[in-house]
Amino acid sequence: MLFISALIYSYNRFVLPTAIAVSQKYAVSRINNEISEAVDKSAVSLGISTEDFIQEVGDDRVNINSLLINRLCSETALQLSNSLGALEDEKISLPVGIFSGIGILSNTGISVPVYLQSAGQVTADYDSEMRSAGINQVSYTVWLNVECRIAIVNPLWKKEVAVKRKVMLVDTIFNGKVPEGYIFDRE
Repeated sequence: MLFISALIYSYNRFVLPTAIAVSQKYAVSRINNEISEAVDKSAVSLGISTEDFIQEVGDDRVNINSLLINRLCSETALQLSNSLGALEDEKISLPVGIFSGIGILSNTGISVPVYLQSAGQVTADYDSEMRSAGINQVSYTVWLNVECRIAIVNPLWKKEVAVKRKVMLVDTIFNGKVPEGYIFDRE
């Protein structure tokens, strides 16, 4: 009985935290790659580029094509949901030696399987920001906010991982007319 208690304690103290940490790093890396691929595939399938998001209306005005950005958001969420669904039960093999904490043993021993499963939550939305970038210059930025959840599963534990990522769509500077004179009043 004492041996089993020591084994359970060792598993919870040393093995489990290492397995979770290694699995989380792998899952976050994998999800970031899937997000990049989903955005790229969505842009290609819609036939769009960065220039399509901004429409010049006149000398001093531009419009942002919100409808196109919304289509890209929904297409990205759909692409990402499909690719995360394909991850269902993707196996990560962790060698037992990795749990020892000794570098030379990290790739030795039998493999413990850990699986990735889609948690079914994918969202894509966009934000924009305008900020001063000099005298009569405005920096305009539009980006996608993509968030998804994935579960890391082992026969003895389960952990959900949420990944949030910003993907830049537009980063441009609009130049205004520079005045011939400028008076700075501290009052």
